[in-house]
Amino acid sequence: MTDATAPITLELLGPGPEYNKANVWLPQLFMETSRAGSLIIENRTFIDCLIEGPGVLLPLEGCSFDGCNMGDAHGDPRNLLLQPVGPQRVTGAIPLKDCKFINCRFLGVGFTGSKAYLDNMVSALGGAPQ
Repeated sequence: MTDATAPITLELLGPGPEYNKANVWLPQLFMETSRAGSLIIENRTFIDCLIEGPGVLLPLEGCSFDGCNMGDAHGDPRNLLLQPVGPQRVTGAIPLKDCKFINCRFLGVGFTGSKAYLDNMVSALGGAPQ
């Protein structure tokens, strides 16, 4: 039996640049990155990782998802996507730049970005554009 009052402690994920077969909790990765002085997760490679939310990723540029399971879309890939309402910014999403995800699995993660990005994601996941 575990002690329900014991604090939860997490091992640091570290600055990368490469993560292999790791469980990556997105809120933790973002906080570690921001505490190191950047609000954008950049130049990281994730190989065979479990990427766990809750979280919404905002790929800015240079990001790729090769051989990944993007998560349970419940029959419609658009369920994984959130369309921004404002024309310039998205607040609360986790920005990524020049990151590679290779054979990763996503759990509890949504994706956002420009209309073109969202349409490309729907197409890549086998659905019809919005």
